[in-house]
Amino acid sequence: MRVGIACVMQESNSFAPNYSTLENFYIEQGQEVVAAHEGTNTEVGGFLEELGCLKVEVVPLISAWALASGPIEDRAFDRLTRLLCDEASRAEFDGLLLALHGAWTSPSHVSADAELVRQIREKIGRDIPIVATLDFHANVRPSLVSEVRGLVGYRTYPHVDMAETGRKAARLLHEILVRNLHPHVYWLPIPLLAPPQSATTEGPPVKELIQQLDREFAPGEFLSSSFFCVQPWLDIEEVSSSLVVVASSEDPRVPLKMRRLAQRLWDQRRGFDVEWVAPDDLVDRILREKTRPVIVSEAYDGTTGGAPGDHPGLLSLLLPHRTELSASLFLVDSEAALGAHQVGLGQEFQGIVGANKDKRFGPPLAVKGWVRHLSDGTFVLKGPVFTGKKVEMGPTAVLELGRLKLVVGSRAVIAVDPELYRRQQIEPREQDVVAVKSPTLFRPGYASMLGTVLHLDMPGVCRGNLAKVPFSKFGRSLWPVRDFSWDASEEAFWHSSTK
Repeated sequence: MRVGIACVMQESNSFAPNYSTLENFYIEQGQEVVAAHEGTNTEVGGFLEELGCLKVEVVPLISAWALASGPIEDRAFDRLTRLLCDEASRAEFDGLLLALHGAWTSPSHVSADAELVRQIREKIGRDIPIVATLDFHANVRPSLVSEVRGLVGYRTYPHVDMAETGRKAARLLHEILVRNLHPHVYWLPIPLLAPPQSATTEGPPVKELIQQLDREFAPGEFLSSSFFCVQPWLDIEEVSSSLVVVASSEDPRVPLKMRRLAQRLWDQRRGFDVEWVAPDDLVDRILREKTRPVIVSEAYDGTTGGAPGDHPGLLSLLLPHRTELSASLFLVDSEAALGAHQVGLGQEFQGIVGANKDKRFGPPLAVKGWVRHLSDGTFVLKGPVFTGKKVEMGPTAVLELGRLKLVVGSRAVIAVDPELYRRQQIEPREQDVVAVKSPTLFRPGYASMLGTVLHLDMPGVCRGNLAKVPFSKFGRSLWPVRDFSWDASEEAFWHSSTK
């Protein structure tokens, strides 16, 4: 038995300042895929581990991964699709494992993931089973589900089960091949967006929903069940959260159970409410807190959600207090980082920082301080999220602005691990304030520092206060953009027989 493995993964954000291009992607082919992912907490890492345990021959195709950004340019999408299709058509395999995100869009395709799989289907035919993994925040559409034999979604947010998701998908594909299964797939949309700050699998209402999925669709009886709490910054016509269940055959019990679970989640939607901190209140809130450090979530500028990481908002609030509060902050500004490298270690830096790529949310800030550290910005994630993944910020500098320590990188990166600061010789637990450009994904890495977390509410590419996000293209009502009544029993359903 031979199984092909591939990864084409990026999350799109409609409010990002730029389209994504081919240059945003890290691409490996053939055995490079194995070398880059073996032993990592990624879906491909899980594919490799489980297929090895099953004594299945691995046929690595490509891995193309990029940090979240704007919708991908059509030209770049076509290039990536051709690359994967060409590799797939040249190789021989009995089944295919695909690591996708599920919230990927382009100007021509509302679901770029679905179009990618459709084109692969044209190359390899319908007899070879495809099983795909999807992020918890996937915008799952019937156009994607109809092209695969199975879907397996993350079960955790903050995401710590990427490799386990890959292992589950590999076991599912192996079972399909060994038993010659043609699974029946069910999909139910839920007209709900939820702020990532509260839509975690560690507490209600999502934790209870996941537990209910396991009770109603027990792994021994059903092949897979997933809840997808859609990435909320997709301003497109077709968007929703959803439930997906994969059964070995048609089962009339499934729709009733799925509708019951969806209705229960809808009825508990106020459990997603978040306590937001207004900018004018932030410093007073920090000063009142007795525990240190205070973590301030700059999720509105979340780099893992598609923001460029150059929002000047938090720095502008803390600069006037730079003599009384110590803080570690991260900002993406390639020009400022290069300027610091030119000035040199230990020298005085005077210049502007922030709003380098996106000036919609405030002007650049004039700062004066000292260059305390210089590096190439490379580090490896050590926390539970994407463990072992290499991160490259490009030329990076630490500017000391009074008691503020500002890490200025040249490139937006995964900013959820304290290694970002520690590799720049800053220990975050020693600060009064630690800034994180993430709504929730930082929690596992910063687990020992979670005494107080403040969710700062500011306009931005990834604003979590969804009622204030300027959506304009939805084709249906969505909560909390608008409050309305919804009955799951009246919602349109999709399943395999409707293909």
